[in-house]
Amino acid sequence: MKQHLWKDDALCLGSDTNVFFDTYEEKPETREFVDSLCRTCPVARQCFAVGVSGKEWGIWGGVYLEEGEISKEFNNHRSKQDWSYTWQALTMG
Repeated sequence: MKQHLWKDDALCLGSDTNVFFDTYEEKPETREFVDSLCRTCPVARQCFAVGVSGKEWGIWGGVYLEEGEISKEFNNHRSKQDWSYTWQALTMG
């Protein structure tokens, strides 16, 4: 029997991974789409935790990371309200 992984429940499962890296960096409309997708994803907390602990790059749990650290450059399009909502969802559930 196949082990069920958190990734199996990710809303982005099967998506082109470029939208979480290069395209996100270059196109504002992609940022809006990805931010919206991640905001409603049931496994955003797990995704973010993996991104931070693995020192990953790109979008993880709806937050752009660079070597596991929150990127100011690629997250600066977010409003304070959006950051508040995202942070609560990722840290408090």
